[in-house]
Parts: sequence; structure tokens; C-alpha cells
Amino acid sequence: MNADVSARPGAVGRYRSRQSGHPNGLVGRIFGRAMVKDTAAANDRALELLSLTTPQTVLEVGFGQGRTAAALLERGHRVLGVDPSRTMVRQATARNRRACRDGRADLRHGDGASIAFPGGTADAAITVHTIYFMPEPTNTFAEIARVLRPEGALVVACRTSDEPVPSWFDPAVYTFRTADEITTMLKAAGFAQVEHHADPGPTPHAHYFVAHRPGPT
Repeated sequence: MNADVSARPGAVGRYRSRQSGHPNGLVGRIFGRAMVKDTAAANDRALELLSLTTPQTVLEVGFGQGRTAAALLERGHRVLGVDPSRTMVRQATARNRRACRDGRADLRHGDGASIAFPGGTADAAITVHTIYFMPEPTNTFAEIARVLRPEGALVVACRTSDEPVPSWFDPAVYTFRTADEITTMLKAAGFAQVEHHADPGPTPHAHYFVAHRPGPT
């Protein structure tokens, strides 16, 4: 989808968008800390929708500073993760240093287009406010499906283009899609039973998609 250049914000908005999509360097570390607060409610709601009742292996695509990974670890889960920002990988690894050392967490650099974990190694997956930056979301969802075990659940949390978005979002960085488009992408990637929850709650215009990989036939 081509960006509408005429709708692009000013220099500050463009820089903010780039750092939000791919935090880098000292400024990226600052943005990472800010995003922890901004995305906390959406992450917590996404975890709630995963409905994890026993220790599981959870894949997180776009783990940022590692707050959600830490929450999962505290609940006894194992975490696999990829994030495109090396700055975030370093921060998340430092935050979860002990778990990374003892194998309860494996946090790697990667953009999600190709996930460096074997197939069928995760019981559940989560990705929050990342779909905007995926060149081909269907391909990334298919990779997540590959890593999931049969009947494994994925929760996608994001804004959609069904409502207005803040003007500072640069369309050259952020691509927003409708809820119907996201549902179609998940099904095309091999997921079934896609549930859509619109939850204004504490995070305005948050949408959640709960999809399951089909079980054995």
C-alpha cells in the first residue's frame, strides 16, 4: 500500500513515527521506555485474551523493552521472542537477564518475516501494535502459525483504519488496515476461528483478534 505523502506530518511527527516503529540508539531507548507505558493496557488485555491457565511457551513478535515477556516469566511461562530493533533486544535482554541465561527466555533480533524458531515450538503467540510495520502481514502471520503447535492461539492487538488515528502517525511508516482486512489476512495465513474484539477501554480504539491454528484432522 503506497503512503499518501500529502498526508504526512511535519518533521517531528515523521521522526517520532520512525523511532516508534524502529527504536534506535539513545533516543530509541527513551522512546522504548515511553512505549512501555503507552502500550501496557493493550498488552495486558492481549494476555488476558490468551487465557493461559498453565505454564506455556509463548512467542512474542515485537517484544520492545520486554515488559510483557517479564510478566509472562513471572507467571511461570517460557518466552520466545523476535524484535526488529537491536536497541530493544538489548534492553529486553537486560530486563530479563536471568531468564535469558537459564533458557526460560530466548529473545532474538528479527523482523517477523522469518522467525528463527523451529515449527511447533510455541503454545501461544502475541503481537501488539506491530502490524503497522509489517510489509506483508499475511506472511508474518503464516510464520507465527508455523511456530505454533496445532490449536495454538495468536492474539493480535492494534489500531485499525476503521477509526481516525492521531495526525502524527506518518503513513510512510504506519500502514493501518480495517478489522475485516486483518481477519482476512489471518485466515489466509492458515488461522481459523478468528474472533474480533473492539475494546476502547483504557487504550483508545484498541482492537484484538484472537485466532487459532487448526488442530489435527
